[in-house]
Amino acid sequence: MNIVMLGHSAAGKTTYMALMYSTMNSGPFGFEVLCKDREQHRQLLLSAQAILRGDYPPATDHRQIYNLKLRHGASNLVDFRWRDHRGGALTERSTSQQSAELRRDLLAADALVVFVDAHELLTAPRGARKVRSLMAPITMALADRTTFVPLVIALTKCDLLGDEADIKRFNRAFDPLINAIQQSRYVCGTLVEVACGPQPQNVAGPVLFCLYWAIAKRAEELNEQIESAMRQAAAYQAQNHLVGRWRAAWRGDPHPGWSAAHMVNRAQAQYAELEPLIEPGKRLEELLGELPLF
Repeated sequence: MNIVMLGHSAAGKTTYMALMYSTMNSGPFGFEVLCKDREQHRQLLLSAQAILRGDYPPATDHRQIYNLKLRHGASNLVDFRWRDHRGGALTERSTSQQSAELRRDLLAADALVVFVDAHELLTAPRGARKVRSLMAPITMALADRTTFVPLVIALTKCDLLGDEADIKRFNRAFDPLINAIQQSRYVCGTLVEVACGPQPQNVAGPVLFCLYWAIAKRAEELNEQIESAMRQAAAYQAQNHLVGRWRAAWRGDPHPGWSAAHMVNRAQAQYAELEPLIEPGKRLEELLGELPLF
């Protein structure tokens, strides 16, 4: 699974990545995210410790790729690759290498996490301009989708907002993207307010939303395969009589009884793969149940 994270410089992407990993690596809610690269694991945890002391990391100056996996208890659930694009790639000429990488990643993404500085959006005119420039390439990429993709709008620095935050201004800023999502049969979106500082808030929300859909999609695929295998097993078993066995032998086909048993074994193997996904899928659905969907 490929998760693409993008947003303008200083939106909090690099800070979020460190805090998300540190939080999820500690195993909240029974889920655990592990980095396959030991050095990246160490650097992310060190960076998170510094952030909790108020020392923020510099902005990303190139695309970063993290190879991660999600576990629940003793079960490996999802292997995923997290791609962090530097903010400048959004405004560079389309001929630049990193701009081209961003376009390819957007089209190939299995999930998108879009970071917006909520404080800047509500307090500075440039905030709305940045959001518009951010929405344009995403909306274009979504229009070309032919496979399902979950999308998270992560509103960062929400701890800096007052209690009277103007939600209507948020809605106006994201209207073009939300309209594109609602018109697409292949996109499911949500909005998560996060804070990435010494007192982090909701940092697990965006990644768990993306991974929930990955688990749900895999579970659906396995369920369809199980049902197909059982239908084929029943069809073979219906031919497991004297005439049916004779016809199979005449044609050089496998014995229908053997074929039925083979399909049952296949269904059982697929169910063994499905079963570890059921409980964590339900748990994630409970945890994410209050997120708005559009």
